[in-house]
Amino acid sequence: MLTASFGPGRMTGSDRGADMAPASASPVRRIALVGPGWRSLVRLRGDLIAALIERRHRVLCLAPSGQSPNCDFAQRLEALGAECTSFPFEPDRFRPLADGRTVIALARRLAGWRAHVVLGYQPKPMLLGALAGRRARVARVVTLVSALGPELGGADPPQWPWRPLLRAGFAASHQVVFHNHADVQRLRALDLLPEKAAVTVVPGAGVDLERHAAQPLPPANRGITFLMLASLQREKGVLAFCAAARQVRAWRPDARFILAGPQGTGLGAVSSAELADYAGCIEVRGDHDDVRPLFAEAHVVVLPSVREGMARTLLEALANGRPVITTNVPGCRETVDELVNGILVPPQDADALAAAMQHLIERRTLLKQMALASRRKAERLFDVRHVNGALMAAMGVN
Repeated sequence: MLTASFGPGRMTGSDRGADMAPASASPVRRIALVGPGWRSLVRLRGDLIAALIERRHRVLCLAPSGQSPNCDFAQRLEALGAECTSFPFEPDRFRPLADGRTVIALARRLAGWRAHVVLGYQPKPMLLGALAGRRARVARVVTLVSALGPELGGADPPQWPWRPLLRAGFAASHQVVFHNHADVQRLRALDLLPEKAAVTVVPGAGVDLERHAAQPLPPANRGITFLMLASLQREKGVLAFCAAARQVRAWRPDARFILAGPQGTGLGAVSSAELADYAGCIEVRGDHDDVRPLFAEAHVVVLPSVREGMARTLLEALANGRPVITTNVPGCRETVDELVNGILVPPQDADALAAAMQHLIERRTLLKQMALASRRKAERLFDVRHVNGALMAAMGVN
């Protein structure tokens, strides 16, 4: 296991007073987080950023240019005490010249800010961030693999240019953090993650158990409500949820189905025309900054995803005290104790999903017991304070 090694000479003159805590405290570190956007940095890493700043560390958040650093989400990061800046980035395609310029620009920002630690997440930001961190001679480069999407080998082995980029990014990292053990095994089987790489596994981004407190289940006398909360992407299983809803509604017209989340992007986006085919079966609610009112409406949370790192929606569902139906795949199966707090189904199987929904409708008296089991599982395994503690250890800070 590699340990943090912070060399001397990074702070001189007037900088030293600003970057050093009293002798009795841990030294203040400059920690740069490279992410795919301000919204993601707030929603997925906001608790980590707040915990670092609470410990008097300095935090720089970097997001792709084209996303204004004056937007609401960036302002929320600044309200926490973080600094925000952007970097040139083309998210959709790999372009060696453009991505090379991104690495150089990021390295200059990291060196100019005198970062001690850089942590990147999401495929291209994490890999380019790692290369930039090594180029800038940042003392601790941490790569966070939040999920194995199609480009990272979640389904098929990655091809050029992802394969050499993955190898280079992991080679530049002092620590690689995963959200589940299956992703570690997958990348090692594909000969992309070096055997000697220092690896940490944490259960997702965790969940704030105070903000997401257990909520009572709504009355069931008017039917059972199923909620799917995810970005509108095919790989999230949106169309499987819609097809299953149609089947169940034919049998139980009083069942409700709510689909909420931001619009999808890229080739995997589910179109409005596709959703319109299910207008009589599902309620499409759009994106929500605060998802707790949605959980309050639901009896069961559904996520039929093809693969996750560790699905945040499911962690929040557990914390709010909701039974879950999800797929038996990495990043989802870890949230379910079968028939204790939820049900696992095969991915891309609308029939099996509908059968699981029907099972819970027929046994609705078990929902309260399953809801309690979900909350207890969240308390036992997914408390954000424990997750952030493990992340900070991987980053070499406390």
